[in-house]
Amino acid sequence: LQAGCSLADTATAAQLRQWKAEHPGAVVVAYVNTSAEVKAEADYCCTSSNAVKVVESIPADREILVMPDLFLGAYVREATGRKNIHLWLGECHVHAGIRPDHIQQMRREHPGAEVLIHPECGCTTSFLCYVAANDIPGETHIASTEGMIRHVSQSPVREFIVATENGILHRMRKEAPHKVYYPAKEDAFCSYMKLITLDKVLRSLEQDVYEVRVPEPVAGRARLAIERMLRLA
Repeated sequence: LQAGCSLADTATAAQLRQWKAEHPGAVVVAYVNTSAEVKAEADYCCTSSNAVKVVESIPADREILVMPDLFLGAYVREATGRKNIHLWLGECHVHAGIRPDHIQQMRREHPGAEVLIHPECGCTTSFLCYVAANDIPGETHIASTEGMIRHVSQSPVREFIVATENGILHRMRKEAPHKVYYPAKEDAFCSYMKLITLDKVLRSLEQDVYEVRVPEPVAGRARLAIERMLRLA
């Protein structure tokens, strides 16, 4: 029950209502790593991989509030060229600590390795910003979890620098054991995610414990933001 999300915790519904009041008429685009209450206050939901598409669907003359991830918002602003995007100062506790100098150091140590970045995990959105600003030199691939797994299996390259939560390395080593994987940062582990174990999942399934219920007024409004995103897919 203590397995929260440091990114989601950076913004509450009350804070978002205040931000909206400061920018009347602005369109709110909320990242998936937010609470249902925050999504209920948003106009659109988004992921790292579709945030640009969502923003580009909004009329160019509208102010846009992108939240809660600062790095995702900065990336979207650069990728779309929209100057009327305002950023919420939130971040993931894992990826905020991974900087371009970490990647540059890893590239010096492993010059033949490719860099892989997960676009949909909350802790990788800062890297999207760095890539857009050309702060990370060399070959870089942005892909979903399955896309990353497929890439390491199919790529002729043998070595990979993996810039995401390090839990993915376990599966990569299972799927393509003949390849070599270097975490972009050795301690890039989400302490919240690690609180969720297989034993706890099994207990929840067997005993029906810890059911999550969202009040319908909140769920209905949050669902609207999600459905607007899905209609663009």
